[in-house]
Amino acid sequence: MKHDEIEQPNRVADLFYPDEAARERMKKRRFAREGLPKDYLKDLELEKVADMFTREDQLKLIRLFEELCDEPEIIAYRQDILEDFLNIPRLAPTIKKLVDIMVENDRGNIYQLSEPDSFSSLSDAIRAFDAYVECVELMHRFYDEHKGEIGSAGVHKLFDYFEKGYADEDFNNMKRDLSELETALKNHIRSVTVAVNLDENLVPVAAGIVDMSSEKYILKPSLLDRILYRGAKFPEKTVENMHKKFRNDDEIGAGELLVNTVDETLFRELDSFTRKLVKKLTKVMAEYQKLGVKDIFSINYQLQFYMGAAALIESARSKGLDMCRPEILPVGERKAEITGLFDLVYYHEASVYNLRAKEDKKSVVTNDISFDDEGRFFILTGANNGGKTTFVRGLGICQVLAQAGFYVPAKSCRISPVDAVYTHFPREEETGINTSRFTTEVKEFRTISDTITNHSLLLMNESIQSTTPVECVEIASRLVRIFCILGVRGIFATHLTDIALGAKRLNTDPELHSRVQSLTVTVGDNGERRYKVVKGLPDKNVYAGEIFEKFGISEADILSRAKAFFE
Repeated sequence: MKHDEIEQPNRVADLFYPDEAARERMKKRRFAREGLPKDYLKDLELEKVADMFTREDQLKLIRLFEELCDEPEIIAYRQDILEDFLNIPRLAPTIKKLVDIMVENDRGNIYQLSEPDSFSSLSDAIRAFDAYVECVELMHRFYDEHKGEIGSAGVHKLFDYFEKGYADEDFNNMKRDLSELETALKNHIRSVTVAVNLDENLVPVAAGIVDMSSEKYILKPSLLDRILYRGAKFPEKTVENMHKKFRNDDEIGAGELLVNTVDETLFRELDSFTRKLVKKLTKVMAEYQKLGVKDIFSINYQLQFYMGAAALIESARSKGLDMCRPEILPVGERKAEITGLFDLVYYHEASVYNLRAKEDKKSVVTNDISFDDEGRFFILTGANNGGKTTFVRGLGICQVLAQAGFYVPAKSCRISPVDAVYTHFPREEETGINTSRFTTEVKEFRTISDTITNHSLLLMNESIQSTTPVECVEIASRLVRIFCILGVRGIFATHLTDIALGAKRLNTDPELHSRVQSLTVTVGDNGERRYKVVKGLPDKNVYAGEIFEKFGISEADILSRAKAFFE
């Protein structure tokens, strides 16, 4: 089909959005959410999560995390693409080869090539177009072999882009013209003989081409050589490599400069020959432009994310941890049912620092949680260093990845999208009785309460610690009640056990739209941390000792010392 018969230009597939309308809707959603707090990006350490996917363009993935997509069709579009990368082993390496070639072309400015003025620039242009041809043929061969295995609309669109190019008459004309151009360049001239005129001081004063050959130049034996060798075979001599002969390591680039000068001069001297080559290259460039080629680099970051996601999933599974495709529930259900949940940040750190051997199942512990009519707001208490923060962070990451369209760190997951994720994670240096800090905390919760809705997720980690213990419990309990009246989904990790102990009483409040449940992290009889989160009330007497221990106060040591005093 002729190019002028194509109604729409050939466009690279968008692997994040099924169509332009969907992209525009999500763009508007990001703008609408601009005024909302974004503390969750830092508190959940989502930059580290982005880094697990790719070492390039992490900010673009962060933008996807900010989007918090709530459209099942868009989420499923991305999930389907990721499944293709997981289910077709050769897909990722094939795409990687394509990306490497096209990115290299981008660096060579294939789209801004001008008329060459040397054989080197002509050769570079030919290599760039050859690379594009290689990409199209590579994708065609792969698609022809694996078309029946591909299940996602997005990956089909990607291959359709290259298939249209492969079938285009301009593409086939370009292949033919490239072949003729390469043949002409390689076979017509392999050497030239240059005559140099010298003055009486043997200084070169003029030079010109006196002969051309399709063979490499070999130095022939002179009369003196023939006499010396007396009929024996003359040792073959070739012209020395100019880069080697004229390269001066003390003057970097001197040899290259000379070669480039000779290259350009020779290109001009052979005008009658090079004019034909340039004319043919111009034709190739025109055919390339007719194809309506878009830079594959524009979706390079999307491809990198899918390849990185697939690699991360396979890595986790190889270590005995599940990552799954979440089922997206209606927004209105305000539910989440998650089994085998783990914190992706801690898992990655454990892998990098070799804290977790494949056989050791204790380092990365998984947990279950459900948000439903029986409980949508949880008070999580337990021993310090028992895994509360890790659990809360893992839950937040799970929610964000589910809405981004990626697999989540869990064995199974059914989850409703949220309109926003709110976090309140005071740093350790901010805790302790501090009037100004307390005022700041109250203002922060004012901002949250003004914009949070019954479709939001709130994650609190050791909030409200900057006033007296009695006031902490009173204020935190009131905050929990406010958020439950609003119907918020959330979890509050705290050492304030009185809040959890009052959950039953709080649930009698008829104004609540989210019921409260108590969770606790388990500890062995000897104080061993098990990092398991279970439903149940805390042992109020245990955690005072845990706080003492956090600051290095051992009651056993005190008793031992006191005994020594009075003996």
